[in-house]
Amino acid sequence: MNLTDKEKIDNIRKKYGHTSASHSFLSLFIYGQSEGYKVTVDEDGFYAEDNAGRFLFPVGSDEYKRKFITDHPGANVYMLREEDVSFIKSVKAGFDCEEDPDRSEYVYSRSEQASLEGHKFQKVRAKLSRFYRENDVKNVPITADNIDEAYKILKQWTPKAGEGDAEGAKKALDNYEALSLSGTVTYIDGAPVGYCCGGDIGLGVYMLCSAKQISETQGLNLSTKHELFKTLPQSIEYINTESDHGSPGIRMHKNDSRPVFLNKMYKGTL
Repeated sequence: MNLTDKEKIDNIRKKYGHTSASHSFLSLFIYGQSEGYKVTVDEDGFYAEDNAGRFLFPVGSDEYKRKFITDHPGANVYMLREEDVSFIKSVKAGFDCEEDPDRSEYVYSRSEQASLEGHKFQKVRAKLSRFYRENDVKNVPITADNIDEAYKILKQWTPKAGEGDAEGAKKALDNYEALSLSGTVTYIDGAPVGYCCGGDIGLGVYMLCSAKQISETQGLNLSTKHELFKTLPQSIEYINTESDHGSPGIRMHKNDSRPVFLNKMYKGTL
């Protein structure tokens, strides 16, 4: 898909109040090639088909979604929100689905993540305090002047299970300005060791689309994200960090960061 689709997709999502990261232009654009997405964008709705022949259920008017259901009998659909499941059942009696916890999205309060105040963030604050106490740390915003540092980190990064792909992360950096992204690079002892970036996906939601580190130093990941989250405008109410992809380690980390809720996802066959 092309950057020219961004305004139309953003407007459709805004019109119908769709806030999940899975269907945001940012997600479809940066992960589109690795997932093999073929995105169909119409005047009153859009949907995507992946390289396995599965569909992201449409965002759009009731009429648009009803027609999709009628035109795609037997299709496998995923990244269904609870309201999508209810809608399908209202159109197609007997629709059977199951929860897909590996794809549920972790959503955080922007204000909580920026301040880290309160008892529930006591351990997070302690980890950050130790990180800054034991290391010579510098956090700076990603700009055109230092984005090469993020590329260097990405080139050296070795993914662990569920940590995403380098291809999507590179595409985000390649289109950093065009996508209006923001981010942070973290240095230890003057060397770039981690970065993260994301963007506003509408309706008060910010999507963290990439976070890479090349050091195992405890607290690095927390520091990089916290510095970014502190810079987000007050118009952002929630931060969506996407799913844990079924990785126990990532699931533990995301829960330790204290989400305020999960965007639960479902899958089924029409």
